[in-house]
Amino acid sequence: MSVNMEDLRTAFELLVFGWGGVFAVLFIIYLSSKILTKLFPVKKK
Repeated sequence: MSVNMEDLRTAFELLVFGWGGVFAVLFIIYLSSKILTKLFPVKKK
């Protein structure tokens, strides 16, 4: 069972795009939460 280098390269590209997408979505959620806390601060009594 040999591994083709082209298959390995394709698998690595899928890995990078997958994890890149995960971290991009997490970063967007983080930024949106920071923006929302700036727009609507907590009111103290």
